[in-house]
Amino acid sequence: MESKTKKKSLIRSSLISTGGFFIAKLLGLVYTIPLASILASDAYLSYYGTAYRIYSYILQVFTAGFPMAVATMIATYATLEDPRTVLKVRRIAIRFLAVMGAAGMLLMMLLSPLFGSVVAGQENGSVMRNVLLILSAAVFLVPLLSAYRGYCQGMDEMEEYAFSQTFEQFVRVGFLLGVSCLLVYGFHADRVWALYASVAATSVAALAGLFQIARYTGRSRHRLEKAAAGTDAPDIPARKLVRDFVLLAVPYFVMAILGYIDDPINSILLPYALNHSGYTPDQVNVVLSAVNYVGSKLISIPMILGPGFTAALIPHITSMLAEQNLRGVRKNVREVISIVLYVALPVCACMALYARPIYYILYYTEDLNLAASTIAWNSLEGVAGSVLPVITSMMMALRLRRAGLKSLAIYSAFKVVTVVPMVMWLGFPGAVLSSLTGALYVFFANLHEIRHRYRISFRALSHQMIFIVAGLLCMWGVTWLIQTAGFTADSGSKLVCLLQLMVSGLASLGVYLGVTWFFQIPQTVFGLRGRSHV
Repeated sequence: MESKTKKKSLIRSSLISTGGFFIAKLLGLVYTIPLASILASDAYLSYYGTAYRIYSYILQVFTAGFPMAVATMIATYATLEDPRTVLKVRRIAIRFLAVMGAAGMLLMMLLSPLFGSVVAGQENGSVMRNVLLILSAAVFLVPLLSAYRGYCQGMDEMEEYAFSQTFEQFVRVGFLLGVSCLLVYGFHADRVWALYASVAATSVAALAGLFQIARYTGRSRHRLEKAAAGTDAPDIPARKLVRDFVLLAVPYFVMAILGYIDDPINSILLPYALNHSGYTPDQVNVVLSAVNYVGSKLISIPMILGPGFTAALIPHITSMLAEQNLRGVRKNVREVISIVLYVALPVCACMALYARPIYYILYYTEDLNLAASTIAWNSLEGVAGSVLPVITSMMMALRLRRAGLKSLAIYSAFKVVTVVPMVMWLGFPGAVLSSLTGALYVFFANLHEIRHRYRISFRALSHQMIFIVAGLLCMWGVTWLIQTAGFTADSGSKLVCLLQLMVSGLASLGVYLGVTWFFQIPQTVFGLRGRSHV
């Protein structure tokens, strides 16, 4: 009964955190539509998207790992009912991540001239440099915010964790669109100022998020202080906690460097490869705008499963391992992988099938055919981006760090070595095939390690995948029939095309849900009532 309760608790926490990420990412997707019209330039859209790739990677290097360490340590000492140590870890995390954020900000400021000239060339390098300089302030603020969110994860306060994500994005989108519109349509300023205002919105939102979450967590801090005053537990020295904190974070830190290798590749190596593979300069801007601006936003929708489930998975597995509840660990591992695959695969498939109408209706481009083809291929990366963060974080939580980091290192090395020649040979699809090949290796290598160490059987997962693939094939068939009938939703009135896209998309997803429901897949995956065929 306890195991079943914890299983439901994990699913609930995962869905709450994923819901917060979903709303935040949905807002992030929605704002790109009017912003594309405001900027009205493939070049500016490319600078915006590429700058965020560079920013995201630097942020991950100087942040990722430490919030997970915070969540893990807080969950451990909260399980042991040691409020005094929980408060100490909280203070250490906030101070440590403030230092890391300052270091990341300084590095980004120093590298901005170099990145500007590499990405945008000498002529437009100053614009790219200014965008990166503006974004550098966020590199300081966001790590502080992540320290508070790590605390919420560890305390299993997933409602606040989800709300914090949503609140920050609301502020960001409001500032971004409001100020950009005012500058371009109110003051008739050059559109480059809208670009600068758009990236400044990240820092404004992070500052607002800090005030909100600090105020919320202040209440739980007061409760912990009262509980700590009445406990006689031995005091753990701060030096030991700092050492444990750093040692615990190092594997996550390395994981961030390796796991987010696509960001620097798409920011630096991909432009180089495209420029040497037969694309014209205008076509390079179209591809980079599609990948780094539109594509990154679209595939972020299924990719919310990664951070969403990881946020809940870490404290739950940590607590179960502390209690030696291996049966609960096995159930959680199978449950999370099944849910992520069941949800991510059809969403990515839909984006690939409807790439052309999505781009035609919602976004600006000077070459619809090239942009749509790029998005269709890029959607396949969404599968890897959804599954790999969950698998690698699971390896960390299951104390299989060495094996997890080894597989990520192989993936990163393979990607760095193969992406340029594959793009020169196959064009942009070569970059996607490079990623998918490495991702498949990471997935199966880690599953093998988990199965061997914890004696987890994935036979049921294999059976589920057969019916999931059947559902995907039926989805493709329905989409093909609809488009063959003439409802392509990529020409004429955009309002009519939007209605056609909505109907067609819902029909395709409905077929997938119907087929998998018949074979009892969602009932099994989500723990609903019903007899499973698998």
